[in-house]
Amino acid sequence: MNKPNLFLIGAPKCGTTALAINLSNHKDIYLPNQKEPRYFDKAIFYDDENDYLTKTLEDYLKFYDNKQATQTKYKMDASVFNMYKANEIQEILTFSPESKFIIILRDPVEASISMHRQRLTYVDKTMRELSDDFNECWDLLEDRKKGLGYPKGCKNKFLFRYDLLYSYEKYLPYLIDKLGDRLFIGFYDEYKNKPDEFFTKLFDFLELEQIKIESKKINESLVIKKSLFLNIIEYILKHSLFIRKKLGLTGFKNIKKRLLNLYKIDKKNFEVKQEVYDYFKPTYEYMEQLQNDNY
Repeated sequence: MNKPNLFLIGAPKCGTTALAINLSNHKDIYLPNQKEPRYFDKAIFYDDENDYLTKTLEDYLKFYDNKQATQTKYKMDASVFNMYKANEIQEILTFSPESKFIIILRDPVEASISMHRQRLTYVDKTMRELSDDFNECWDLLEDRKKGLGYPKGCKNKFLFRYDLLYSYEKYLPYLIDKLGDRLFIGFYDEYKNKPDEFFTKLFDFLELEQIKIESKKINESLVIKKSLFLNIIEYILKHSLFIRKKLGLTGFKNIKKRLLNLYKIDKKNFEVKQEVYDYFKPTYEYMEQLQNDNY
């Protein structure tokens, strides 16, 4: 049985998609096409059990049931919401006791803005932010703590909790204590600006042969305008099996991409209000402490 034994557990919008793909270029690391199977973190990512991508352990293991996975030292699961709940980490350790774990941390305000922009890439109103202005969305957090202020029909509420997503000090102490030297903590700035140094440390941690990684940005968000027309087309393309069969997967993706490009807007650069930085002051202090501790 091929059990995943390398978990890229966080944090979202910290370069994790590119990192997972870059690591999969190593001959000893296998990454399935579904890089985030969302088995252990399903209850965090989804509010409704009916939406679970991977519901059973049997279905989960199918992602790794192939010859290529068998031939590698590491089978990677890059479901990046695993870092947020202690019981999920314990489940992973019970399932695969010798696993190693990777976390990438980014400036919490930058990461929050990036997550907000990703919310603006969605046509689906249940996944799209209520405002194009990050500051306005930040002001909704008090309501969101009470279950209010989310997009109508939203069933992935945690994605809209910028305060919880990037308060690393709430999660890292437990992970460090529980995982010890099986946890690699990397920093987005080093990953982005000094990739050679970053990957040297990471491959040492994994006890793998050093290889040259040509790091590339993968998840370039396409921010789009609100549009009733796009909503209608999205609904038709999503729900019409006849059209999907006629177009095929490639044709479907190409048409959707062209439509989105017609409605794309430039990313807005705006001044984040001071209270956001004030909120994350403990996070900045904690990150500085981690860096001083040579994580």
